[in-house]
Amino acid sequence: GSIPTGLVIDDGEVTWGAGHVGGFHVVGLDKDGTLHVGFMTVQKALDAGIRWGVSFETHDGLASELIINGEIQRQNLGSGVNPRTAIGQRDDGALLLLVLDGRSISTLGATMEDICDIMLEYGAVNAGNLDGGSSSVMVYGGEIINNCASVVGPRRVPTAFLLMEEGDVDG
Repeated sequence: GSIPTGLVIDDGEVTWGAGHVGGFHVVGLDKDGTLHVGFMTVQKALDAGIRWGVSFETHDGLASELIINGEIQRQNLGSGVNPRTAIGQRDDGALLLLVLDGRSISTLGATMEDICDIMLEYGAVNAGNLDGGSSSVMVYGGEIINNCASVVGPRRVPTAFLLMEEGDVDG
């Protein structure tokens, strides 16, 4: 943890992955808050206006794209039951953040298909998988509000999506 392995765009600037030749599986937001999900080069991500974005691919090669324009990306539904983290967006622009616990007696977790089903149930037209497992942590009001899968507590991660009320930060 704590070192990116792909593309990171922060406030419209590429902070990691700029020299990479080829593309990334990108999940990102543009200045209007529109969620972009797809395979793209650094330049294509910047041309799409992505201001805050990350790339993600699972250890077994599954990409982050789960739902694009309402269509489930079936090639990315492999993998087993684990804690999961995902972001999605409805047609009306509302963002959906999902963190599912797992690896415990009360819940084993979810599959990628489970994530798609939940996102579609809540009206997502685009959705992307983010890092799961011990990285599946949701914080609200400064407190972790889910059960972290790690017995040693939350792990260090190099990127996160932070949603704040307008005016809470500059920019």
